[in-house]
Amino acid sequence: MPDLTHIPGPRALPVIGQTLPFLRDPYGTYFRNRDSYGEVFRLPVFGQTWVVLAGPDALEEVLMNRDGIYSAQQGLRAFAPFFSGGLLHRDDADHRSHRRTMQAAFRADVMRGYLEQMNFETARILPTWPTGRKTRFAPRAKALTLEFAARVFMGLTDPAQIARFNTLFIREVRGTAGILRLNLPFLPYGRGIRARAALSETFQQLITARRAAPGEDFFSQLCIAQDEDGKAWSDKDIADHFNFLLIAAHDAVTGTLTVMADALAQDQSLQHALRAEIANLPPGPLQYDDLGSLPLIENTMNEALRIHAPSAFTARRATAETAWKGTRIPAGTDLVIAPGPVMMDPALWPDPNAFTPARFTAPPPHKFAFAPFGGGAHKCIGMHFSGMQIKTVMTHLLRRYRITSAGKDHPKWRQIPTPVPTNGLPVTLTPL
Repeated sequence: MPDLTHIPGPRALPVIGQTLPFLRDPYGTYFRNRDSYGEVFRLPVFGQTWVVLAGPDALEEVLMNRDGIYSAQQGLRAFAPFFSGGLLHRDDADHRSHRRTMQAAFRADVMRGYLEQMNFETARILPTWPTGRKTRFAPRAKALTLEFAARVFMGLTDPAQIARFNTLFIREVRGTAGILRLNLPFLPYGRGIRARAALSETFQQLITARRAAPGEDFFSQLCIAQDEDGKAWSDKDIADHFNFLLIAAHDAVTGTLTVMADALAQDQSLQHALRAEIANLPPGPLQYDDLGSLPLIENTMNEALRIHAPSAFTARRATAETAWKGTRIPAGTDLVIAPGPVMMDPALWPDPNAFTPARFTAPPPHKFAFAPFGGGAHKCIGMHFSGMQIKTVMTHLLRRYRITSAGKDHPKWRQIPTPVPTNGLPVTLTPL
């Protein structure tokens, strides 16, 4: 552990440090410490000591990693029991090779097939949502994206198999947020570890089947992908990549859909404008060539990503000594950067709490002032895939229903590990 005593930071309790204040109010913790100690400060949380690099310049420095000294694999090692082998948990040539191979799963012709399946599933599920009475949007959106994961990503059709997958997946996601990181069966972390192992067994069975008879699903694309030498991935590589992509896509899509629904329920004029934009599309399911014809939905989606980032904080480890803003950063330092707070910084975004999609009719004030999907070599490979899911659901939803708020108060949001409204976002859906 490097000596970090020269870096300023808040006083903290033994062992737990600033963990509880951070979990209660992660953005507030960031801004208070930045204002007190500057753009480089020490923050003891989760049994380790972070050095937080604040601001958009820090995002550019770390994410672009021009000197090759910021390791994602080492910085995110705390999540290795869940995500090891995933694209974000690889560095350098290994990362580049795997990313090139994975691009085949996101080719335009393949994406068209995914969209066709998403249209079918959305049209099947949305009519089952309750109308004319209060329903909680967040769990509905979560269930819908889980159906995408099971049917579109994995090609599952058996209801019992889908139900088992959903249960294991939810346990794994909850495990990543476990505060007590002990592998005990009665703790969320331990249950998550066991769910990850069970999912790996499920993936192994699917790999065998898909290698023998590939389908149109995303999982099949990973099974048949080959690197530049014509070599396919190992079974473990496929399982690791798919597991990480599932969680990353699920969190981003579920959270963003929920933020958008909250904003539309509060602002009927915005909802009307989005519906009018959708009305200009050709009748029938959303087509791949029309994804770029929805600028207002695109801006609304971006504003949702800005206000509630899918990953508000991310980590790297400095593999060599460096300096930032005049502060020495020893080799081995665990660095944290904060895309979420940067996107809510009033110095960059005036009135940051106001939901204003029109912000995105102009370029951001800094090229890293808006970075919900990261940047540099590790920028989210599935960002357009996630956007396609969000646009698909929104076009179906707004063609079918009017959304109004059914809660007394504006919902409070829990930000860690991903944004979730604590009340589930009560809304009323009225058929059109």
